[in-house]
Amino acid sequence: MCALHAAAATDNAVLSAFGTVDPFVLNSGAVGPFVLNSGAVGPFVLSNGAVDLVPSAVGAGALVVGLAFLAYGAAGARDAIRVVRASATDPAGLDGAERRIRVTGRAAEVDGETLPAPFGGDPCLCVEYDVSELRSQGNGQSWVAIDEGEAGVPFRVDDGGTGVRVDPAAATFSLNVDEKIKLDAGEEPPERVRGFIDAVDEVDETETGYEIGPLTIGDDPRRRYVQRALRPGDEVTVVGDSEAFPDAPVGEVKSRIADGSPFLVSDASARSTALRLVGSSAVPIVLGVVALAVGALALTPLIAALV
Repeated sequence: MCALHAAAATDNAVLSAFGTVDPFVLNSGAVGPFVLNSGAVGPFVLSNGAVDLVPSAVGAGALVVGLAFLAYGAAGARDAIRVVRASATDPAGLDGAERRIRVTGRAAEVDGETLPAPFGGDPCLCVEYDVSELRSQGNGQSWVAIDEGEAGVPFRVDDGGTGVRVDPAAATFSLNVDEKIKLDAGEEPPERVRGFIDAVDEVDETETGYEIGPLTIGDDPRRRYVQRALRPGDEVTVVGDSEAFPDAPVGEVKSRIADGSPFLVSDASARSTALRLVGSSAVPIVLGVVALAVGALALTPLIAALV
């Protein structure tokens, strides 16, 4: 009898501390005699019922990154639609007040002004380039840009009659690759690349390392040189807004294209340009969706705790 009284006293003390306990289900909703109403224990919930802040912080960061990727990808898709829907316009009909127009023709230099291509020095009107190295990234390798740039000079779009001036300083370029050179360890760059390497300190100072059998000493030795260029005489499509240009010389309309949303210079047709934009936006959209899914999963315990 003394033992039974002692057990009863112990049970009463437990009940007074934690509340009434169902024989199988406690106030927390968990099943079992050893889980109290202090809260369920899960992968993101601590034993005292508090939410682990580390996964929550990771989830919030993933949401921010996902939204940024989606915004970038959506902008490319939006511009693709605008390129297709832009009004195809004859330069002769411009009055300097049109919005979101599209002109197509041959690119021609103005007053003999051109740019030297980074690799080879050929005369260009617009050019983009990037130099990348294949570097170890975690368990794999990826191309990392060590130098890149773009530039353009004013040019004229000729459609067989009157031309229109284009100032590409603020334009986005959509140009096809016309030069891609990959160099392995110890491989001497061709002359058209050697001049660029000697002139650009950022590229010349980067050590490429050495390969000894399957091993790499120093940075990964492979390099990639990519160039995209618009040359005089190339087919060109320009999408943008026109503005008055009263100083236009003979042979050009009194308008020019120097801005717009989008303001795009491409060496392809409108349809091909739109497809390029959609293709370049697909990867960031997919990455954005994945990041949002990861963020939502990581934030689920926090949301459940707040609801």
